[in-house]
Amino acid sequence: MMSHGNTIAASAVKSLRVKALLDEVPKTRIARELGVSRPTVAKRLKGDDMSLSEFIKTAQILNADPVQVLDEAINEEKPVSSARRRMNRKEGVLTWKR
Repeated sequence: MMSHGNTIAASAVKSLRVKALLDEVPKTRIARELGVSRPTVAKRLKGDDMSLSEFIKTAQILNADPVQVLDEAINEEKPVSSARRRMNRKEGVLTWKR
């Protein structure tokens, strides 16, 4: 079973992988800028974890804010209490449902 921290790390790395795919950033470019091989980049992006320095540099290569990526991963993992209001999408605007 993954610890809470490992789950957050996996979610953050997945966000970078998705961004790389959506922005069509080649793994060869990421590898060149990181100073590693393309297979290493593929392995790191498919994995659950990577070093902090690789994470930050990869995020910067993808024009992503590494702090924001981590913040979003942390917020995805926060447990939702039963008293918390549920969000409802209405006309593209988030509203709160009581």
